[in-house]
Amino acid sequence: MRPLLDEPEFDVVIIGSGVAGALAAYRLAQANHRVLILEAGGVASDAMGRWAMVNNYVGSSPKAPDAPFCGDDVLPVDPKAQPSDYRFVQPNPISNGENYYYYDDSDPSKKSDRFKSFYERLVGGSTWHWQGIYLRMLPSDFAMRTKYGVGFDWPLTYHELEPWYVDAEYEMGVAGSDEENAGYYERHFGAHRSKRFPMPALAPSYLDKRLAAAIDGASVPGFPAIPLKVNTVPHAINSREYDGRPPCDGYTSCVPLCPIKARYEAVVHLEKALRIGAALRTQAVVTRLELDEDHREVKRVWYRRWDGTEDRTSGRIVILAANGIENPRILLSSDAANRSETVGCFLMDHPIKQSFALAREPLFPFRGPQTTSDIAAFRDGPFRREMAGFKTSIKNDGWSSTSANTSAPRGNAIPAAHPDKPNSAGTVLDFVENEKLFGSELRKRIFDHATRQITLNSACEQLPIRENRLTLAQGKNDAFGIPRPQIHYRLYDDANYVRNGFQAILKLHAVIFDKLGVGPNDRFMQADEKIYGGSGHIMGTTVMGNDPDRSVVDRDCRTHDHPNLFVLGSSVFPTSSTANPTSTVAALALRAADAVKKQLRT
Repeated sequence: MRPLLDEPEFDVVIIGSGVAGALAAYRLAQANHRVLILEAGGVASDAMGRWAMVNNYVGSSPKAPDAPFCGDDVLPVDPKAQPSDYRFVQPNPISNGENYYYYDDSDPSKKSDRFKSFYERLVGGSTWHWQGIYLRMLPSDFAMRTKYGVGFDWPLTYHELEPWYVDAEYEMGVAGSDEENAGYYERHFGAHRSKRFPMPALAPSYLDKRLAAAIDGASVPGFPAIPLKVNTVPHAINSREYDGRPPCDGYTSCVPLCPIKARYEAVVHLEKALRIGAALRTQAVVTRLELDEDHREVKRVWYRRWDGTEDRTSGRIVILAANGIENPRILLSSDAANRSETVGCFLMDHPIKQSFALAREPLFPFRGPQTTSDIAAFRDGPFRREMAGFKTSIKNDGWSSTSANTSAPRGNAIPAAHPDKPNSAGTVLDFVENEKLFGSELRKRIFDHATRQITLNSACEQLPIRENRLTLAQGKNDAFGIPRPQIHYRLYDDANYVRNGFQAILKLHAVIFDKLGVGPNDRFMQADEKIYGGSGHIMGTTVMGNDPDRSVVDRDCRTHDHPNLFVLGSSVFPTSSTANPTSTVAALALRAADAVKKQLRT
């Protein structure tokens, strides 16, 4: 290790290189501050070549979202590996994180539902394989306790954060429809925009247009006052050349990889920060924060390299910008920022219900990004007093999702013969094994099935529940000797908030299939309450608020307990909303970077 220094080595030490850490690093480096970024993972950069990453995915048997990034610096995902082998990319999506998360099921009365969202240790974080959907939260999302009597109020409002939403959109490059926003989001939800989108919206798919023609103006049983409307989705994906990156070519492969860099990735701002003087240390897994004698300020950051050696660094200000699991894990390991005893509490996701169908006519999915339009009618309304809000994505990738029932058209297993529902699999494995097709007949069958596939993906909000939490699993260490996150998670709360939302989702999906003329044998609904998915949106666990006895950070994302420690990312969200969190993560990161700059000047 380097010798101990009396003065901090850097002005700012940032832990994590995802979108929050990258944007903060860039802004602080721009202001001539000495910035160090510590990243637990390795590098999957353009040095590998984009097409090398594509080939990694093609040759990967599990087809997991992290499969493209299996280079020298990133451990390949191998479903046969033991939990201790997952040091570098973790948790493993094949087992919903169970090889890294720990669940204590010894007491049946405390048995936990599985938390279905995972994350990676990788330079650039999960923006390597996100869809690029870029939705803002709505004004009501910031005032759930005041407006609907559930959840919490945020310590700031939509209108206070709105200029930072704009700032982030122009930094990252967002394509969206100004006309639709003014005509729908402002009129229905009061979500005013002070500036136009940087780019026009991506074109809706043929499937989107056909679905809109069938359902616009319709309603769902039990909700006659909520007319359905198909809207184009804003994306951090270029619709024209922007910031030196090309427009989208429509490969429908945002998850797991944009092959041409049309979609925004955190490495964009990491590279900018490094060019103007920031430093990056990879394969550096932070183990704890060392506090001063008064437990007032963070004195040093300790981390462990992949080779097992230990080191530390120091900064005038430390920023935790990992994620909703790693941020609280580091704080709990350091006995830091926990006066409120809420570190790790209020773990949330956007739990998903999906439905699949085979349309009567070709709708030609597999064109454009994986979602170009959605149904936002249920994002907000008085129903949120008793039922989770949700949004429904119209998927352009057929039944190929790894959370789909079959992962068509390739298939994830040879299904048993199913003569009663001949269209339920739709995979090459099924057509060859059960229908005995080959040659031109196999080609016709695949084309006919794949061009008619529909997937509806509805993600709903989840209330902040204190008991939904992570702690440190004592005696259950990972390969670095670090206690693994122990998860306790209930999907369905006592008020049936999510359950009621799921029931409304299934009604909506049925209406859509009815309007499209899909018969009962060609629709496949996840009616079983035990079947749900995760959105990859790990929220809560270090929530923000005005009261230091009830929250971890203040409205500037500064911890109440330590004035030189900030926490960024979706872990600070007091409520989950129905929006993909990246836009709010980015806006809060830029706002916090401004607060850090002001603090460094004092």
